[in-house]
Amino acid sequence: MAKYNVERLNGKPYFNNDGWWVSPFNFIAELACQYTGKSVSIHDVTLRDGEQTFGVAFSPEERVRIAEALDEMGVPRIEVGMPPASPEILEGIKQVVKRNLDAETVAFIRTLKDDIDMSIDCGVKTVIVEHIVNPYACEAGYRLEKSEVIDRIVSNVSYAKDKGLKTIFMGWDLTRGDDLDFIRDVYTSLAREALPHGIVVVDTFGVTLPRAIRFIFRKLGEWIPSVPLEFHTHNELGLANACIMEAVAEGATVIHTAINGLGERTGNAATEEVAVMLELLAGMKTGIVLERLMDASLLVENISRRKVPSNKPVVGRGLFDVETGIGVDLHRKMERAGFNVTIQAFLPHIVGQDPVRLVLGKNSGAATVEYFLDKLGFEATEGQIKEITDRVKREGRLQRALLTESQFTRICQDVLG
Repeated sequence: MAKYNVERLNGKPYFNNDGWWVSPFNFIAELACQYTGKSVSIHDVTLRDGEQTFGVAFSPEERVRIAEALDEMGVPRIEVGMPPASPEILEGIKQVVKRNLDAETVAFIRTLKDDIDMSIDCGVKTVIVEHIVNPYACEAGYRLEKSEVIDRIVSNVSYAKDKGLKTIFMGWDLTRGDDLDFIRDVYTSLAREALPHGIVVVDTFGVTLPRAIRFIFRKLGEWIPSVPLEFHTHNELGLANACIMEAVAEGATVIHTAINGLGERTGNAATEEVAVMLELLAGMKTGIVLERLMDASLLVENISRRKVPSNKPVVGRGLFDVETGIGVDLHRKMERAGFNVTIQAFLPHIVGQDPVRLVLGKNSGAATVEYFLDKLGFEATEGQIKEITDRVKREGRLQRALLTESQFTRICQDVLG
């Protein structure tokens, strides 16, 4: 009897034969303890930061439809937009609020009392109040000294709270300032004098290494232990997800994301990637209904008119097409051995994708050809299989595309007579 079989893996947190097969090293005790028992919520910013993607604009009806899709997906908190940004956004926010979604709806506003009052008029119960906290930008861009920055932030957070709003503070461009005393003084003053319901750590330009993000969270956790910490980052250098894992390990309880990774410049961390990463790799519960991820991705792709690459993590529509001869051969052999998850991290149905598909193209091998011969009822000798394989490879390379079954049938008819 085989030693390394499905039975050996059954019951392990890194294996589910109807779902996923990830690395057991994720679940080594000294690593897993950083995530075990922790709760993380997704705060989706598709309708605000996502709409700040160049050329993207949501009508009120589109804003409502995306909000409904996020709600159906189990997103607990939806950032619905910035009320003063435009009349259309304002109207869209009001229409979303009227839907009485299960999700908490959040307005994004500046440290201005007019913005706060406008949010109240929209009917939202939660606001994120933002102000830059990079001391260089405060001085050069706004001519504000530290004491003035603190006064502005504290007074507006206090005003919003006094108006009955759940108030979260976002200090953007936090990670480029090199004065730790400035950061400490701003945040400890805010926590002491206004006690916001949460504080968002922001790596606005995606310029911080994962270990440095962990350092920042550790420091803030020491300075303001009474305030829940959140994390918002961008993907300038492809480190967004890695930084998120470090933030969560060091105490972040809310992660900001956007469907399909929409957002300014390189975009935000992608909601679909973060949810799957936390659930499957760290064994955490996010409350997200993973099988609804593909529906939401397609909806946002169509409305935003931003094409999702076929190889994008989680929702790329080519992720589960198996073309290489070696891949098809191993996939078929492992299936015969009782493995449902073979050469994928997870099965497509987990995120609402179509089933695994074996395809024909320039990378196909004899195993792929044999599979399609069996499927279509052809019989061929070893020599004929080699000739068909060579022709499939040649046509795939020439056409720079996958071949259809009709094209494959014509090749077979030519070779087999």
